[in-house]
Amino acid sequence: MSWWRRRGAGAALLDAVLLIGAAPVARDVLRPGEEEISVEAYDRTDDPRVIVAHLHRDPAYVVSRVATAEDATSVVVRVSVRAPRLGWSGGDESVEWRIHVRLDQPLAGRQVIDGHTDAPVPER
Repeated sequence: MSWWRRRGAGAALLDAVLLIGAAPVARDVLRPGEEEISVEAYDRTDDPRVIVAHLHRDPAYVVSRVATAEDATSVVVRVSVRAPRLGWSGGDESVEWRIHVRLDQPLAGRQVIDGHTDAPVPER
């Protein structure tokens, strides 16, 4: 076999490897990553199964997920956000967000815990 055929086969093999590896890399690069942020305070509402979580973040971010884990003594609240577009580097501006969180059971005397820091969240 001549050297150009071996060289052509090597190039074809390299192209195949790059093509297969490009899909997961492109997916991770093009999709903005999520980050978990801290809940700073909470308010009770008229509905005992709903609380309002207060946090501060740049207004360009969007909430991607709010999750709770409940037991008899506490409610752990986790909030994840993501940047809305590729190439966004962040800003210096911060606004307060109020997020309504629905619980499975009434809050009653249970403690609210921030899922990011595992610290108790004060009631306003």
